[in-house]
Amino acid sequence: MKPTMRQLEALLLVHRQRSLTKAAAELRVTQSAMSVLIRQLELTLGVKLFDRTTRALSPTAACDEAVPIAERILADSSGLAEHMRNLAELKAGRIRLAVSAGAASAILPPILARYTREHPDVRIELLDVPTEQLLEFVVSGKVELGIGSVEGEDTPGARIELLLQSPLCAISRKDGHFAGRRSITWNEIESSQTIAMRQGTRIRTQIDQALIKAGKSLTPALEVSLITTALAITAQSGMVSILPAHMLPAKQFPSLVAVPLAAPQIKRQVSLVTRAGVSLSPAARYFIVIAKKTMGAR
Repeated sequence: MKPTMRQLEALLLVHRQRSLTKAAAELRVTQSAMSVLIRQLELTLGVKLFDRTTRALSPTAACDEAVPIAERILADSSGLAEHMRNLAELKAGRIRLAVSAGAASAILPPILARYTREHPDVRIELLDVPTEQLLEFVVSGKVELGIGSVEGEDTPGARIELLLQSPLCAISRKDGHFAGRRSITWNEIESSQTIAMRQGTRIRTQIDQALIKAGKSLTPALEVSLITTALAITAQSGMVSILPAHMLPAKQFPSLVAVPLAAPQIKRQVSLVTRAGVSLSPAARYFIVIAKKTMGAR
């Protein structure tokens, strides 16, 4: 048998107080219960810990050697308990997070700002990855949580939860032709110089498939690989970017406006991705809460 934490606590108190009565009072047990704890510990260790007389109680040499070891064990146990409390209360811990490029630039900043403001002691390790790699990073355990345009793929080991959904938009300058419009059709933007994501990307594939189904097509003036490239060019020109509404960070591009495209309307979603059957850390669970609140307010 191994000594219990209670027995080690009794050992240290009796050693310090040199009295079963005083030690029992500090541990909030009876004197007889304290005596039982010491006897049990002596039996477990196979050595005598205290010499007792009618008037005095003194530690043996074996007791003097046992005390510093007991102190270390209790200190380690106390440190572990405190660290676990800090994790639960978000005073410590970390999150490993993977975010697709578009979400990293437009969606993550307000979530991250609010989370770090509320819980500055939680360390966040951020990986911005291509959308195609997001699921693999989560399912393989490289990260605890993923955020990106993953649209309900049937992926073993992954749990996918919708965070937000928004329509494809014509994004242009506020002083442009589409100012004040509630929506605009694909036919109406044919005469505009448009910027679209490069062919082969998920968002471009989704657009092309939806337009073909509607008997239409998109022939952009420019194709880009990065959303920020499209927005930066639009902000400095009369060109129109074809992107989801949620990909326009208003504070970064205050001169731009997103007008939903109709006939057909094409929606793009952003999801939270976690590993199925795996418990999240307290830090990650609250990150999801903050993400939902932030996107709900937005």
